[in-house]
Amino acid sequence: MEERRARSNGSASFRIEIGLGPWGLPEEVAQAAVLLRRDLLQLDILAVDAIPSTLPEGAKGVDVGTIGVMLVSLIEPVGITAVIDLISAWVGRGPGRSVKIELGGDVLEITGVSRADQRRLIDHWIERHAEP
Repeated sequence: MEERRARSNGSASFRIEIGLGPWGLPEEVAQAAVLLRRDLLQLDILAVDAIPSTLPEGAKGVDVGTIGVMLVSLIEPVGITAVIDLISAWVGRGPGRSVKIELGGDVLEITGVSRADQRRLIDHWIERHAEP
């Protein structure tokens, strides 16, 4: 329901989670997230906020599952294409990179598949979330 409220005022927010494959150390994922965030902030968007880790009280260590998880807030939902294109290019710049994008329970995973296949998947996902 929160997504619908965000869309009604012309904005949209979605969750992204980056991965560096099974060999990506938490520190490397965190650094990659910082760099991707910097790139995303160059676009015409409202914000890119890290989603903080929530560890149980008394737990020690890092919650690896939430490293590299961010909330991207767009001014206009139509700007999602530029964000997806930037993320797709980022994924293509390194082996093992992936990004999961979630909007309203619908998940798009961008990985190292062929450009043509990835473009078809991205276009189909964007069509499902385009403003009528």
